[in-house]
Amino acid sequence: MNKYLVFSLYLPLILLISCAKQEMEMKNYSYSHTFHLTEDTTLGGLSISIEAELPVKYHNKEILTSIQQQIVGKMFGEIYTSLPVDSIIPRYVSRLYDDYKISYGNDLEKYKNLKGPMLDNEIQVEAVSMFLDDKILSFSYERYAFMGGAHGNSNRYFYNFDLSNGHILKESDIFIDNYKSPLTELIKQCIVEDNAEIESVADLNEFDFWEDEIKPNNNFYISDEGIVYVFNPYEIAPYSTGQTEVTLPYNRLKVLLKPDNLISYLYTTTS
Repeated sequence: MNKYLVFSLYLPLILLISCAKQEMEMKNYSYSHTFHLTEDTTLGGLSISIEAELPVKYHNKEILTSIQQQIVGKMFGEIYTSLPVDSIIPRYVSRLYDDYKISYGNDLEKYKNLKGPMLDNEIQVEAVSMFLDDKILSFSYERYAFMGGAHGNSNRYFYNFDLSNGHILKESDIFIDNYKSPLTELIKQCIVEDNAEIESVADLNEFDFWEDEIKPNNNFYISDEGIVYVFNPYEIAPYSTGQTEVTLPYNRLKVLLKPDNLISYLYTTTS
């Protein structure tokens, strides 16, 4: 058989195998249950809801294990990093319930004499990949907790993994030196542009933003359109403002990005 014909027949297979080796497989884990300390459910209970999309398969097992452990450590705690992925959520829920029983179990008689759901606690965990290809995994972890008081609190955190080594990308990995000041101004300007009622950066304080606190916070994820920064409640604005999400388009970021950084393929090919 002609050697060129043989090569042409095997080339698609080689390319297919090469691409398949790069895929990271994610698996969704769900849990939802309300625990009651007494048969009187009107007193309330501990409601736990978890939706977690976790990496379970990758061609490089060492990198996969590293990323799994980093995600698990940040979501659930370092004590769970050595456990098999399938067993983490049941163990985590069991610990939350044990803590709940310790907090309320000794004073049940007091709560029985009070009106309303005095034992209500709520914990919600949501984790999902925001961006995933053969080079980058942008991972989001959000935790909402209500443990009594006027309201609960929700915070969202992002981790951008370099899939060639399992390391988390930091701002300093992708931005040029002395990037903080111009990046700060760009973030402020984009916040203004995202809010039609705000006319300029000088007006931010009048609309419940704390201008002096607005600055790069390393809490960002990668997207096809740009880098998206997220600020949690109380970080740059009061609780009532909620989370502030700001998309910085690549065409406005280019001057601040290092040449040949890990994400450069996203905006050089687009442009």
